[in-house]
Amino acid sequence: GVTISQVDEHLRPIPGTEKEYACDTLILSVGLIPENELSIDAGVELDGRTKGAVVDEHFQTSVEGMFAAGNVLHVHDLVDFVSEEAAAAGRNAARYIQSGKQETDGHVVTLNPVQGVRYTVPCTIDPEKMDDTQIVRFRVGNVYKKCTIGVYFDEEQVISRKRPVVAPGEMEEIRLEKAKLLQYPDLKTITIKIEEA
Repeated sequence: GVTISQVDEHLRPIPGTEKEYACDTLILSVGLIPENELSIDAGVELDGRTKGAVVDEHFQTSVEGMFAAGNVLHVHDLVDFVSEEAAAAGRNAARYIQSGKQETDGHVVTLNPVQGVRYTVPCTIDPEKMDDTQIVRFRVGNVYKKCTIGVYFDEEQVISRKRPVVAPGEMEEIRLEKAKLLQYPDLKTITIKIEEA
């Protein structure tokens, strides 16, 4: 069985508040955060929402030459997503090594998750340096039914995708096309938000 009780400000059980429940098994899910001790030790900037590394379109962290993918960025639903990110980070790390250095003077566009969108991975994109297509993964902060995922280049809506339901437990994604991004040479922010359908 399981015995629960109220606790004081020091998280110690308060005598007399115990309740007992007969059961065979107790399963706890206490939330997950990325494994980031190595990132912290290396001085990598962490996202305050995901507690994982902040990365660009190549999965490069704020420490030049250091790439990150998978659960060190954010908690994933499927190992397939981890594998995709790891493959992309590995390709980009190999390119970085072969070129000798990443160019740092590009046009960086910030991804802005608002209005129901908790975070995005990546956090920034350089349209000149990205591949032809960039997958942006994100999670929402609540359950939304009959909604639309809206994507805005600065103030202009460029994507509107209807969804019957989105929920925090399922990762969402959008795909950004390099050709489309290059049509906006002064673009500063890509905003992703949940809207009523």
